[in-house]
Parts: sequence; C-alpha cells; structure tokens
Amino acid sequence: MSIVDTRHIPLIGSLAEVAREGINIGIYLVPPALTRLEPQSISGDPTPGLEMAVHDPLWMLGRQWQFAEFSGEDAGTPLTVQVKARAKRVSAWKPAGAASAVPLAPGALLDQAIEREPREAAPGVRARAEAAGLLIVMLGEAGLDAGATLLAAYPFTLPASDVGAATRLIGARSPDGEAIAAAIEAGDTPWLAGAPAAAHDAATAWLDWYRTQVSPLATSESWLPRHLEYRFAIRAGSGDGQAGFEAPMHEGGAIDWYSFDASGAPIALPGEAPESDEEIDLTSFASPLRYSGMPADRLWQFEDSAANFGAMDVQPNDLARLCLIEFAMIYGCDWFLTPLDIPAGAFTELGSVTLRDSFGETETLARSADGAGDARFRLFRNSRGDDALDGLLVPPSSLDVHEGRPIEQVNFLRDEMANMGWAVERVVPDAGGDPRRGRRALTGPERAEGTENADLTYRLMTGVPDNWIPLVPVPTTGRGGFKLRKGTMTGTEQAKGRILAATPFDLMDEELPRTGLKVMRVPSMTRDAKGNRIRWIARRIESGFGEGSSGLKFDDAHA
Repeated sequence: MSIVDTRHIPLIGSLAEVAREGINIGIYLVPPALTRLEPQSISGDPTPGLEMAVHDPLWMLGRQWQFAEFSGEDAGTPLTVQVKARAKRVSAWKPAGAASAVPLAPGALLDQAIEREPREAAPGVRARAEAAGLLIVMLGEAGLDAGATLLAAYPFTLPASDVGAATRLIGARSPDGEAIAAAIEAGDTPWLAGAPAAAHDAATAWLDWYRTQVSPLATSESWLPRHLEYRFAIRAGSGDGQAGFEAPMHEGGAIDWYSFDASGAPIALPGEAPESDEEIDLTSFASPLRYSGMPADRLWQFEDSAANFGAMDVQPNDLARLCLIEFAMIYGCDWFLTPLDIPAGAFTELGSVTLRDSFGETETLARSADGAGDARFRLFRNSRGDDALDGLLVPPSSLDVHEGRPIEQVNFLRDEMANMGWAVERVVPDAGGDPRRGRRALTGPERAEGTENADLTYRLMTGVPDNWIPLVPVPTTGRGGFKLRKGTMTGTEQAKGRILAATPFDLMDEELPRTGLKVMRVPSMTRDAKGNRIRWIARRIESGFGEGSSGLKFDDAHA
C-alpha cells in the first residue's frame, strides 16, 4: 500500500491542458487530501508478493560474501545476568562547621534533620497551646483529668504589645506547653503524683513528640546565613569502609544523589559499634532494551512515528545528535536491561556483573569507568575532581513534602538609586506564631519645629519604612571583596523575625544578584516509611522581582 499526497501535484493552467495530460479533473475540484493507492493482484492471490522472492539469489549471496557478512562472531545472546552488590546504610550526618556528627536512626529522614531550626526561643503561643491541649487529651485517655491543674500551674505570660485578641484569648484558656515540657524534663510533675502508669507513659510519649515535632532541642544547624544555603555532610557505612558525601550548596527542598559530592573526610561517632553491610546477590533474565522510535525487529512491523529519528534536524558539527541517532538506529539492539532493586537510604556499590549467553559461556563485564581519559564513562556517580565513588547513593529523604504559607519572608534586594542593599521584612510572625505583614512606620528625622510656614523644607536624609533594614558593605579580610552587614536606620535593632536575628548578620556580596532574593521560613510536613507524621520549619530561597527603591534620598529640599 502507498500513500500519495495530492497537495504536491502541480497545477495545470487550463482544462485543455488537463485533458492533454490525462489527469482526472476531480483531483483539482476537491480540497487537498490523502489518496490510498492499493496494489491489485492479477491472480487474486497476494502470497507471491508477500514471499518477496529474489530473481537471482546466488548473486545476492555472492555480494554478502564480498562484504564479509558471512564472517560470524563467536558470540551468543545474553540470557541471564548475575549482579552482586553491597549496600551501606546512611548512618550519620554532620552540619557544616560542627565539631561532632549526629547519628541517623534507621528509617529517619534527612529532610527534617538538616532543615530543622535549632530552638533559640519558644514556639508561638498557638503551637504551645495546641501541644498542651494534646497532652490533656492523652492524659484523659490514660485516666487522668489534669486540664484545670495544668492551666493553673503553667499559665501563659504574654507581652503587653504585639499580641492580638485571639492570641490573648488562647493564652487565657490554655496552659503553656513549653513550660509543661520543661517541668517534665526537670522531673517537677506534682500533677502526676498518684496517677496511673498509663498517664506517666502518656506524658513521656508527649514530651518525645513535642521535642521532636514542635520545639526541638537541636544545638546546631546546617543553614549558613552568609551564603543563604544549607551545607552538611553524610556518611554511608561505618569505620574504615565508610563512604563520605558532602552537600556544599543545598538550597533546600528535594535531596537526591546529585546534591552531594564525594568527600574523603571520615565521620566518626563516639562509642559506635561497627555496622555490617547488606549483601545483594541477584540473578535474573536479560531483557532487551526497548525505547520509543527503536527500529523494529520484524520485516513487516512499522515503527512508532511519535519518535522519528530520521526527521531530526542535524548539522555535520552536531556530534551529540549524530551519536544519539547512530546509537538509536544501529546499536540499540545490542543493549540489554537488568533491573536491580536497591535499598533506600543507602549507598550501593556494584561488585560484579556476570552474564551467561545462549552457548552456556559466562563472562564478567568490565566497568565503563575503569578506562583512562576519553575511554572512561561515568553516570550517576558522586565525584570530587577525577575521583568518583563506585556506586549509587539513594539518600534517606522524603518523596513529597507539604509546605504551608510562609510564616516569615525577607526580600533581599539592591537599590541602585540609593546605592545600597536592603533586607525587607515582608512577613514576620507575631507572638502567637501567626504570620503578619504590612508596611510599618517611616524612620528618619522629623520636620523641624518652626518650619511650618517655610517655602522649602530641607532634609539631610529622608525616611524609609522601618521594615527596610540596610545592608552596609564591609570589606572582607584578605579576599579583596565585600560582604553586606546588617545595619540600622534608627540606632536600635530593627529586625523582628528570625532570619535577620543574628548580630552581626553578614551576607556575601556575590550572593545577592540584581534580581534579588526571597528567603522564607515555611512550615513543612511529611510522613516516613511507617506513616508517622514529621513536622519542622524549613527555609526556602526564590528569585526576587528585580531591584527596589526605598525612597531614601540625601540633601532633599521640597515645598
């Protein structure tokens, strides 16, 4: 069967010419369309045509002999593949600059451990009140009614300002969960005297949940304020056989193998026992590799036109596409696939790959990365320079993290008119822990007394909103560059949130592009492999919206 596109038939000027050419005039009177041309068998039997008989088979055999197509190779088709590997569990991690490492329990996730903020202050009123309410419910289920006792013993102490009516109502009706947790840790729990054993167990379980999910006691963090990124290291295995990995610039979010570089620095835990590796020995059938657009094996089988390698627009100097087409059209049938399930949260080293072919012979395959120079090929490997680790890292991270609206947001931007950098607190949490946003009062000199009737008013410097915090350039020692240090327009601390709370707060000048940056603290939640809910506060970085203008002017005179 053939398909003819009548749109490409040349038009003829007149009907006379149509008649002379012997072409059906109906072709020109209908819209352009595809016409089927089907062959007709004289005998009515299509079998001879399907047999594809050759007129001179001896000539074709001679040509095959001339082109050495009869020179066969002593090779069979792979049938089975045996893969031996060794898996080392990710057992510890270490924040950047920390003196000691932190053990990572089996099944624990890196996301919370890395991004969780250390407790510099108690959580908001709402979070502490909800946690206390959970404790009252757990104690009630254990047979102890302690709601009124806890409210009387651990009331909230709220500041006089920056507290809304809803927060004050919550503080008046609920006990302080942070104070309860501190009392349980100190053993000062008179309200548990004479309580059943189930109530003691409930209080212990609640404290463990509270310190893990709501108010952690972490003393170090991986966040580097001067670079606005996370930096940490992990290890797989233990002792001398461990494999080290370092995440030099993790911006938060998904953690995968490409987040790490190979590291030769060992990570040790005091008093740890050696941990044995998991041995993997898999034997399976070798499956031919299949992909879209692959040449069909059978004579009368048509390939899928969705991936047409022949229609690719390739130039002679486009070597990457040329190699791809050559692989897909010529060598695609030489590849086989063997699936290997590896454990999550581990670094799996491939020991050996041995195949058995249709002749019963076995052969151990060489590594593609063992070559030198241009003959070496590596993929999905963590490297540092020319050195690479032999294996695949699957970090113990969550597949999906749910994030809420930011509870704090700081916009870092450049102000070319004022020739300054600014950190603008767009959203900050109030005493209840709820996000609040808005433009605060202007800072700057007031209008001088006795100048109400003046034609012009001169100001040495105009005011800016007090949530615009200046970033002052400070020379770096021995580097020849600058860092941006948090300043003040009022002579007092202007920062209300946690992102800019450090004093001094320094940001490297190269980290702030002209497009600006948005740094946010977002509540995050995920579940581990057992379905347990895990919560923490993470930081996220996004691109800004370009330069900004604070309205700051010097030597200003206006009517």
